[in-house]
Amino acid sequence: MVKSFASALAIACVFALPAKAHASCEDIVPREGAPSASRSMSTMDLARIRDVGDPDVVTNASSPYALSPDRRSVAFMISRGDPRTNAICSALIVMPIKGKGPLRIIDRGGALPRLAGVFRDLYITTGFPELIVPAWSPDGTSIAYRKLIDGVTQLVRVGADGGGAQTVTQEQDNVEDFAWSADGKRLIYFTRPGRQAARERIARDAGAGWRYDSSVLPMQSWEPQPWATDLVRKSFVVDLSDAHVRPATADEEAVINPPPRPGVPYELSVQSRDGSRAWTAPVSDHPNAKRQVWVQRADGLKTACADVRCTGRIGRLFWDRDGKSVIFLGREGWNNEDFVVHRWFPASNRLSTILRTTDALTGCISTDEDLICGRENATTPRRIVRIDLASGRDHLIFNPNPEFASLRLGTVARLKFSNDRGLPAWGDLVLPADYDGKSKLPLVIVQYHSNGFLRGGIGDDYPIFPMAAKGLAVLSFERPTSVANADETVKTWEQFRAAESRDWAERKSLLSAIDKGIDAAIATGTIDPKRIGITGLSDGASTIEFALVNSRRFAAAAMSTCCDDLLTSTVLGGFAWGEANRRAGMPPSVDNDRQFWKPISLSVNARKIDTPILMQLADREALLGLPAIGALTEAGKPLDVFVFPDEYHNKWQPAHRLAIYERDIEWFNFWLRGYEDPSPAKHEQYARWQGLRRKAVAPTGP
Repeated sequence: MVKSFASALAIACVFALPAKAHASCEDIVPREGAPSASRSMSTMDLARIRDVGDPDVVTNASSPYALSPDRRSVAFMISRGDPRTNAICSALIVMPIKGKGPLRIIDRGGALPRLAGVFRDLYITTGFPELIVPAWSPDGTSIAYRKLIDGVTQLVRVGADGGGAQTVTQEQDNVEDFAWSADGKRLIYFTRPGRQAARERIARDAGAGWRYDSSVLPMQSWEPQPWATDLVRKSFVVDLSDAHVRPATADEEAVINPPPRPGVPYELSVQSRDGSRAWTAPVSDHPNAKRQVWVQRADGLKTACADVRCTGRIGRLFWDRDGKSVIFLGREGWNNEDFVVHRWFPASNRLSTILRTTDALTGCISTDEDLICGRENATTPRRIVRIDLASGRDHLIFNPNPEFASLRLGTVARLKFSNDRGLPAWGDLVLPADYDGKSKLPLVIVQYHSNGFLRGGIGDDYPIFPMAAKGLAVLSFERPTSVANADETVKTWEQFRAAESRDWAERKSLLSAIDKGIDAAIATGTIDPKRIGITGLSDGASTIEFALVNSRRFAAAAMSTCCDDLLTSTVLGGFAWGEANRRAGMPPSVDNDRQFWKPISLSVNARKIDTPILMQLADREALLGLPAIGALTEAGKPLDVFVFPDEYHNKWQPAHRLAIYERDIEWFNFWLRGYEDPSPAKHEQYARWQGLRRKAVAPTGP
C-alpha cells in the first residue's frame, strides 16, 4: 500500500505487507521442463531472480560454496524473493560437482540473517544479507549452517542426504561464526551474550530519557545503539550427543579463528600439504596498495613473484595439489575489466595464465584439479561452474536461473573511455531488443559498477533490462579508480577520504568519467543528447548531486539516498559520523559554510536546480535528505519523494524492490519519453507529475 500526499512535495510511505503473508517456496530451485516462449524481461523477473552468494560481484569475500570432504559434492545456500507476499525463501542445496546426479534440497528457510558488526565503535545491523556458508562434518555425513529462527541466528545440523534438520543451539543472541571439532562430535561457535543485557539496559534507561551521545544514530532511531565494547564475542561448544553447552577452550576457539586471522580486503594466506605458505603482501604503505604474491617454503626460504602479473588486485589464492605451484585470481586490463586465473611456479619464478575473461568470477574454491566458481556476464546471471585448471575450460554444475535464457534482454556493447585525469572507465550500453536503429533513444545512467550480470546497479534499485524493454537505453557505468589511489602521501583510510574530498577531487573525476561515457554513447548514433537521465545510491547519489549542481546535461534524476549537505554530513548522522566527516575535511556545522558546500549541496543550490528528481529512500536514512528536500520544496522545484519502512541503505524487502523498479521506469518514461501508463491506478501519480512538469526546465548541455 502506498499513501502519497499530493503537494509541491509528495512524500509517501510504502507499508510492508501483513506478517501473515507467506511465500510459496516450491520454485526455490528451477523446475525442469520445456523452455518458455521468448519475451522481454519484466520487473517481476528481475525481482524474483535466485541468488547464490552475494548478489554483487565481490572478488575478495568469503566463498558461499562448501566442498565435501571427499571433494565430490558442493553445498550452498540459494535464496529468492517473492514480491507478492513480501517474503524471502531460502534453501540449503547439495549436488555433485562432476557428472550427473540429483540436486538435493536438504533444508528450507526464510530470509537470511542480516549482517551486523562494529561500525564507529557501535554494534549495529546493516540490513545487508549475511553470506551464509555451510560446513561439512569431517566424515561428510552432516552439514551445519547458521539459520534465522524466530528472529535469532541459530546453528542447525542436517544430514547430507536430507535426513532431517536439527536446531543445535538455543541462544538468545545470534551465532556469528562456527566450526566443527576435529572428531565431528561438537560444534564450536561465537556469539555475543551481552546483547540481551544491553537491550534491557537501554529499555530501562528510556524511563529517564536517553542521553544524546555518540551511541545515537538519529537518522535510524533515537534509541541508543549498544557499544561494541559491551558486546564481547565469546566462544562456546555444543556437544551434539546431548546438546550440552560449555565455554570453549583457547585451543577450541582457535579452530574458528585460526592464526593468522585473514584481514580485509586482501590479506590472503594459504598453506600447502608440506607446510609451505603462500600469501599476498602490500607493495607500499598506502591503505589501498596493490598486493604481491609471496611464498615461504617449509625450510623458511621466502620468494616474491617477480612477474608483473603477480602484483595487483589479488582476490583468491590456492596451492596446487602437488605443492609446486600457486594458483591465484586477479583483475587486469582496462580498469580491471578482466578476471584472470594465473599459475605461478616459485622454484623457477615462471607464471602461466590458465584463464582470462571479462566474465565475473566470484567465490572460487579449489578441489585441487578444478576451481568451483560463480561465473556471470552482462547478459547471463550467475551460474556455478567447475573450471579445469589444466585447460581453463568450464563445466556447468548448476544454473539457478535457466528461465533467463528465454528472455530477450536487448543488445549490450562495452564502451571504453578515459576521464579528464586520464583514468580509464567503461560503460555497458544496453539498447532495447526491438530497437530499429533509426530513432534516437533516451539514455539512463546506472551507477557505479558494471561487472557481471546487469541487474540494477549498486543497491539493485534501477532495473537495467526491464528499462530497456520499455524503450530506454541504459549506460551501466563502471567508475574509474579513486583519485586517492595515486596519492603517495596517503597512509591511512582517513587520509584516503580526505584526498578524495579535497577540492571535490573525486566528485570531479567521476562526473568527468560520466560525461565521457555519455559522449561515447552519443557517438554511437543511437542516443538523444537532450534526453539523459541519471540514477544512484550512496556514492552514486553523491555523484548525482554534484552533477545537478555543475552540469545542465540531465533531464531527470532518481536517487536512492540523499544527501551531502551542511547538516546532513555533520549533524543528522550523529556525533560519530559528523566527526569522521570533519576529519575528512568538511567544516563544522556551526560555521554555516555555504561556500564550502556550494559545489555539491542541493539545499544551497536549490533555486538553480530544475532537473526533476525522484527520491526513494529507506526510513532509516530519510532524515538525512530533509535539508535538501525542504529547500527544493521551498524553491518550488520538481521533486517526488517516497519513504520505505523498515529498510536500510540497501533495500531488502521484495515488495519494496518491485515497487521501486516499476516507479523508476515510469518516472524516466514520463520525463524522457513523454509516456504515461494508462492504468487507472496510476492516474493520481501522473496528475502529480504533470504538475511537476510545469516547474521543470529542459537541459541545455554539459
